[in-house]
Amino acid sequence: MEFDDEISRRNLIKGAAGVIGVAALTAGGLGFISKAEAAKKTSAQKSSATLPWPYKKFTAAEIKEAGNIAHDNWFKGFCSYATLSGMVEILRRKVGEPYTSFPMELTTFAHGGTAGWGGTCGTLIGGGVAASLVAGPKIGEEINNEVISYYATTALPIFVPDHPKAQIKSQNTSDSPLCHLSVGKWMKKEGVGFLSPQQMERCARLSADMSMKTIELLNLWADGKFKPTTKAPFMANQIPSQNDCTECHGSNIPQTSGPFGTGLSLLEKGH
Repeated sequence: MEFDDEISRRNLIKGAAGVIGVAALTAGGLGFISKAEAAKKTSAQKSSATLPWPYKKFTAAEIKEAGNIAHDNWFKGFCSYATLSGMVEILRRKVGEPYTSFPMELTTFAHGGTAGWGGTCGTLIGGGVAASLVAGPKIGEEINNEVISYYATTALPIFVPDHPKAQIKSQNTSDSPLCHLSVGKWMKKEGVGFLSPQQMERCARLSADMSMKTIELLNLWADGKFKPTTKAPFMANQIPSQNDCTECHGSNIPQTSGPFGTGLSLLEKGH
């Protein structure tokens, strides 16, 4: 018992000495963590817990760079991750923390309309996260609403990357924020199937378009010039929805060709 007590006493003294030593080194500026570094870490932790985060406007060249980043990153983590990364990767360089520590991978679940379920396009989820980080939840939602409207009413994709993975010839207006309708219409027009090189290139370019549009609106917000103009079709069918359900459902399901069979719809294959 006396031996055990002596060991415990020695360990306690060593532990206390270690804590005191680290504290002394930190206070003296000679340790692994200086006062400045400790303060910087504390500041980063506080700022990361509070929205909005710091923002520096993007130049025209940086917006294009964001588009190329988003395009290339689609092939690493798909649409939501790609759209978010277009903004965050550049802000890591321009601002630093808290963007440096932000885990962009958290949005990869939203690929294919959320885990492949064909719901809201993941580019809009990634863009919404980006807008909320910078402008806060309320304004971020207003900005995301404008991006959704742009997505649904514009012939896309527009962006042409520096390093395309495939050549595509078609643009398409989805009239919907839904993944399965947007990509289904485009594949029918292009004459290709899901997971074809053309479909993947299209979605990569679409990610770039949404990243760049989100940044353009954030730049307006930073200048105090952002004014929301779009209202979501709330309660369109006595529930939060759109008015174009019959455009795709029933006999109007887009028929596509490709890896799952010529003329076979994605919904019939469970994708």
